[in-house]
Amino acid sequence: MRHFTEICPFPESERKRLAARSYILWGIPTGGIGAEIGVFRGHFSEAIAKRLKPKKYYLIDPWTCAGETFDWGDAYTNFGALKTADARDEAVNRVRSASDAEVVVVEGYYPLCEDQIEEKLDWAYLDASHSFENTLNELRHIAKQMKPQGVIFGDDWQPDPAHEHHGVFRAVQQFSRTSNWQIVACGPGAQWKLHRMKRPNAKKHANATNAASAQTKDVKKPKPVKKRSD
Repeated sequence: MRHFTEICPFPESERKRLAARSYILWGIPTGGIGAEIGVFRGHFSEAIAKRLKPKKYYLIDPWTCAGETFDWGDAYTNFGALKTADARDEAVNRVRSASDAEVVVVEGYYPLCEDQIEEKLDWAYLDASHSFENTLNELRHIAKQMKPQGVIFGDDWQPDPAHEHHGVFRAVQQFSRTSNWQIVACGPGAQWKLHRMKRPNAKKHANATNAASAQTKDVKKPKPVKKRSD
């Protein structure tokens, strides 16, 4: 892997941002089953694997489905020279070198490939389409694949409307307003995290209501005061 990273280096700015992103992993249970949607070369995948130590890790990305090379050419893709298969293989190697996880590679566009996730997930990291409508759709689908205590988190929290990835910020906000998921962390390193809100236990709520009603019935009304007749 060292030789490959030398001929196709990762932007130094992104290497520095990796450390700023890592805080978002704290508080997520280790040893579970997770999925990452939008993996690219697996630099943050490696950090996730080291910290969360998953027993099974779904790596979901279009990779070769998008062609032999990436259709966007800048420093991230070595200006178009990086092959999608090489990026996939690098991601897999990074995760395997960082953990003992069972790595499941899913080459495809989420949520079209969602049926390849066989279990409910403990966590899912989203760093895929970056647009408002697509991200909102991804959130709605991945939420259905989470365990009750599952965590959804991701990249590209950009409050600035002028930023090209501002759609992610809007999608996460919209999803939180229209679902039982709430934002529990966001901001630094452009990261965000969602937890499912706990619904009140219907039986306990009914018992509490009945108890309160019974207490109200048991309250003795004060006896009326007799007026003195002068």
